Amino acid sequence: MEIRRFFVQPSDINGDLIALSGDEFLHMTRVLRYKVGYKAVILANDGKERLCTVSRIGDGQAELVVDSVREVDKKSVNLTLYAGLLKNNKLDFVIQKAVELGVDKVVPFVSANCAESKFSSERGARIALEAAKQCGSAYLSEVGDLSTFDSIAEEFCNYDSVLFAYECERKTSLAEAAKGKNVAIVVGPEGGFTREEAEKAGANGATLVTLGRRILRAETAAIVASALVLDSLGELRYE
Repeated sequence: MEIRRFFVQPSDINGDLIALSGDEFLHMTRVLRYKVGYKAVILANDGKERLCTVSRIGDGQAELVVDSVREVDKKSVNLTLYAGLLKNNKLDFVIQKAVELGVDKVVPFVSANCAESKFSSERGARIALEAAKQCGSAYLSEVGDLSTFDSIAEEFCNYDSVLFAYECERKTSLAEAAKGKNVAIVVGPEGGFTREEAEKAGANGATLVTLGRRILRAETAAIVASALVLDSLGELRYE
């Protein structure tokens, strides 16, 4: 039987014992039909894979015993992607690829040129979980609730650098502006940003950057920007 992967919170780990509950427990027992003695890989967003054996399945919770621990990934940079809400559920694709790249958090927002106004963070979280399992990631990206442009601008002060992808910027590149260990990227919807939004972003500490001379779709821009920043900060390289 294939050994499946499950995510838990660090607080669910107590020495060599791990408690699995919630949706992951339901997936383990109702969908995959796990039984006592089955093997599983447990991940707790710390870059480690824990090979475990199911020792008990109770009402709403499974208990697993850790057999071995292996460090498979290590992060030195925290990257948040603020992504403008896109039409036709295209943000689903952005979330999936952001997880594969190792983005820590995706925050959708509504700005002046957004054509959509609704987003389900629960759906986004499910997509992130499925993507993390499918690509074998040791980390699970967080998906935030839908926010407004004004609200995210107030959060820019929490980062070492904020990179605001603006189509009218021609000089400053992502690689030049990406600095520090806690970084944010802001990418707009299909219609881009207004001049007023760009000015507000700059006033709140963001650096306006260009993604280059190619014209990119909004969903492509979010993925390309994430990859370029992670690479420039060394996060995609082997140690």
